[in-house]
Amino acid sequence: MRRALLLAALAACGTDVSPPELGDYTTWHRIETMGEVPGHGDSYRIIFVNDIARARGTTEKDAVLVKEVRDNDGGKPGALRVIEIMRKIRAGTDPGDDGGWLFSATASPGGDEVSQDFCWGRCHVAAPFAGAWFDYTK
Repeated sequence: MRRALLLAALAACGTDVSPPELGDYTTWHRIETMGEVPGHGDSYRIIFVNDIARARGTTEKDAVLVKEVRDNDGGKPGALRVIEIMRKIRAGTDPGDDGGWLFSATASPGGDEVSQDFCWGRCHVAAPFAGAWFDYTK
């Protein structure tokens, strides 16, 4: 069963998805971090969290995190590389699946989204903020 889930998830990698519109996520709570991170190298990351994620945490259904990965331009955000979007579509966590997250990416705000691979999703379930936890409730 677990193998079937893995194969099904991998088969969906890079396929177009049609999730709900984000709207202007740049008005959400903003967290900035930079430096080396697996998968992004030396980058500047701007992470936006919606009110549900900020107030109730990332185990709540409808929590959304948007991560803009940019070049690190001497400690300032540089050119946009990719936007990674994490939408919590089921409450709670389940170690046997993706934790209830829909992971997608796009090249520009409002652009077409593609699903991300299973491994990427499993890594970010454990650390949705690019490998570092932040107190985003302040």
